[in-house]
Amino acid sequence: MAQCRDLENHHHEKLLEIAINTLEKVVKGELDEDLPEDVRALFVDKDTIVNAVGTSHDMHLLKIDNREDELVTRVNSWCTHLVGKIHKDEIMRNRKRVKEINQYIDHMQNELDNLDSGDILD
Repeated sequence: MAQCRDLENHHHEKLLEIAINTLEKVVKGELDEDLPEDVRALFVDKDTIVNAVGTSHDMHLLKIDNREDELVTRVNSWCTHLVGKIHKDEIMRNRKRVKEINQYIDHMQNELDNLDSGDILD
């Protein structure tokens, strides 16, 4: 995300430079292009241009920040869910193993109980 912010800052600088150059051309009457009225309304004075470009820059940075927050939230949620699932699976594995051991102990106890004392003496 830092790289996105750096790219946005670079974009902002270039856009501001282009906007100021265009303003100078509009003021001098050297602009050959037909600009829509809403765009031409921005080229009234330098403060208007700087404010418009600054607002655009702020909005872009806000979108980058919001996206970063969303990604971090989703990654943390995924990580919490994954750790919870691993923990649950490990508990189930442990319980199955304990049950298997108890069944083996019960089986061996039954075998011992079924042995006749005469079988031991032979």
